[in-house]
Amino acid sequence: MAQTPLVSGTGVTLGELVGRWSKVDDDGSTTPFPQEIEFFPDRTYRATGDGLRRPVWDEASFDVLHDGSVRIRTADDRRSTYSADLKGELLTLSAADDRVTYRRVPSRPADR
Repeated sequence: MAQTPLVSGTGVTLGELVGRWSKVDDDGSTTPFPQEIEFFPDRTYRATGDGLRRPVWDEASFDVLHDGSVRIRTADDRRSTYSADLKGELLTLSAADDRVTYRRVPSRPADR
């Protein structure tokens, strides 16, 4: 498998990323980013779409790389690497022309 080049960003740690996030802005991207995504400590995630299109991330695994970027296994089993920027409760993930921002929300008690 080919190495995905690392991307620059301010980065996150696994502990900062773990939790539930709700999309607040996708910067007009045509990529169907999830409406909501939850990252778990075991490096798995679960995401929900808008009900119209399958989200690019649905349910698989992720990794936080040494530079603080996030590599996500996508719905079609590819691995995509996003730079990560965390400011307060806002998490922005970006790669190439795609950029999506999420706000941290409380986790559901029934989850995991």
